[in-house]
Formats: sequence, structure tokens, C-alpha cells
Amino acid sequence: MERWLSKSRVLLGLCALMLIAAFNRRDPMAYGVFLFLAVICTLGYLLPWLSLRGMQLRWLGQEAPQVTEGQAYPLHLVLERRARWPAFLVEIEAEWVWASQRLVMRHTVALVRRGRSVALEQLCTFPCRGVYRLQSVRLASGFPLGLLRAQLQMPTPELAVQVLPQPSPFVWPLPWTVTADPQGERSTRHLGPSMELGLLRAYQDGEPLGRVSWRASARAGQLVIQHFQQTGSLRLHVLVAVPDAQACGQPDSDGEQTMRLAAGIVAAAQVHHVQLRLHLPPHAEALTDPAAALLALAAAPAVPDSLPVVVHQALPLLQAGASVAVVLPASLPPLPVLQALQGLRARGGPVLVCLAQGAAGAATPQVLAPALAQAGYLTHTEVA
Repeated sequence: MERWLSKSRVLLGLCALMLIAAFNRRDPMAYGVFLFLAVICTLGYLLPWLSLRGMQLRWLGQEAPQVTEGQAYPLHLVLERRARWPAFLVEIEAEWVWASQRLVMRHTVALVRRGRSVALEQLCTFPCRGVYRLQSVRLASGFPLGLLRAQLQMPTPELAVQVLPQPSPFVWPLPWTVTADPQGERSTRHLGPSMELGLLRAYQDGEPLGRVSWRASARAGQLVIQHFQQTGSLRLHVLVAVPDAQACGQPDSDGEQTMRLAAGIVAAAQVHHVQLRLHLPPHAEALTDPAAALLALAAAPAVPDSLPVVVHQALPLLQAGASVAVVLPASLPPLPVLQALQGLRARGGPVLVCLAQGAAGAATPQVLAPALAQAGYLTHTEVA
């Protein structure tokens, strides 16, 4: 019964009732009430359509900046009124698309006077990382009674907003190791030929006795050590398992928390001046620039079973002494993860497995972390 009692049907019923009463009783008061209701119904149906007639939405054409998820992005739009009558309660709907997610944002303008334009500094807040493309812009109005909701499809500009993942605070728990690098500023402890000149320094009590320069020792009257340097650098390989199609675009999923944790590791490497090598499907080559790495994390599409692929791509590039961080969702089954990480264990370097747990999986019992700890891997769990 309630679904039949809409506003339009009630007003039309009252109009018919007052018209019948005016004809039967020939009462001017009943006829006046009928005219009043008829005018109200006419305005309720015509004003929404008239409010949108003569409206034009213009985009200022500024390039979309890169924003971080959770931050407000001003959408620079100008609403112009070219008709001779004002418009009331105009609602602007902007539909954004990323992966399989559709995000509709609404903004209401109370009054647009004739011949005037209103600058809309509409603030769009994106809850998840991604490359959001503007799919459509619609104008709608139901003023004053909501009997008719008129809609108008506006020309849609080519607009895409890159939303970067919010980096999770991260502190590298292992000591940094040095890997060989001809252009590095550090020295390694490996033996072998070197491009550097031999350095002479006085022997310190208690340290292991290395190569002694007897001529320099005779001139100085004390033991002088001669050693060569091999240049090296601090290097970190970050292997990221991107979320699948089910978790991509879901802010509370473990997969999206994985991207935030990877962004936090990239920021930590930048703070410690560590050379970064980000391995991320579907990129075939490792990313070395932190800014490009964040853009790649923002635009990473859904890839099913990406962990074996990224491990296979990174294994030929791993050098002795390089640190490795594997970032993956905490909801993955243990057996495929252990099989994929066998190649990294055979390399012999320090490996840290970082598990990301989103808010949606907080109540789910974790099986992967105990399995990795039992297998001897050092793990770090990040909970949203």
C-alpha cells in the first residue's frame, strides 16, 4: 500500500477530488483549492525541466594533479546559466571508474542566477589508489516537490586522476648490507681485484691483521695496513604481489593494504638513501626511481597469482649482499607462497616477508604468518 502512495499520485488524487467537489457543489472555495493544487503540480513537473534548460558545464582544462588516497582533489568546473530564468537546487553527479569500481560523487548548487556562472570547487575524495577516469557528468534537479527528477547528460572531458597509495609507516628491521656497485660510494668486504688505489692506515689494536705494508711500517715505526676497496651500495629489491580482480579497488582489502605497505617501504628506502629496485607486474623491468615506483603502484592493474611471476623476474637481477623485501597479502594460502619463495632462499641473502592485512580481514585467523615463521622466514605484519 505504501508504494502506491507517492507524492505525485496523492496530489493528482487531491486535484481530482477538488475538481469533482467544485462541479458537484459549485463552491468557489473548492474550485480555488483545485486551481491552487493544479498550479503546484504543474510547477512540480515543469520547474525541474526548466531549471536544467539553458545550463552549461565547462571544465577549466587544468591538468589533473597527482593526489594521495584520502586527500581532497578540487574538480575545477564552472556552471553557466544562459536562460532568462534562474535555476534552483541543481545537483551535479560525477561518475568515476577504476578497475571494476564505480564511484559517484554528488554536489548540489542551491541557486544559479540568469546570465551568471558559478565556479564549483568540488572536492573529490578517493578512498583507494588507482587511475580514476571521469566516465560521465550529469545534472539533475527535482525542485520544488520532487514530483519529477529531470536529468541532463553533459559532455564529458577527458580527465584522469592518478591517486597514489597512502604509504604505511615502515622501519626496516634488518641491518643494511652492501652489494657490489662500480659507481657506489661504499666499500664492500669482498676480496678480489679493485679499481681503487691501495690505502694505508695504522693498525688498530684488537682488529684482525690484514695485509701489512712492511716498507710503510718501517718508515712509520708501527704496523701499517695496506688494503684495497671495492665500491658498493646499499640496495633493496622490493617484490610486490599485486591484488587480484576481487580485491583491486577495495579500500579495506588485504591486496590494497599491500600496495600501501609497498609505498611505505619505498619511502623508507628513500629516507635511508638506499638504491631501490621495485619489481611489480606487469612491468618487465625493475623500477629505480621512487616517484616512478609510486606511480606504478597507483596504476598497477589486477593480476592473478602474481607472486611466482614477480619472483621469476627478480631472481636474475639479485646480487650478493642485496636486501630483499617481499610484500604480499596476508590472506594468501601458505603452500603456493612457500613454493614461490624457495628461489629466494637458495640465493642466500637477507629476505624479509612483509604481510599486509586490511581492515576487512582483521577478524580472519591468519595462517600464512605462522607457516612462514615455521619455515624460517623473517616476517613483518602490517595491520590497517
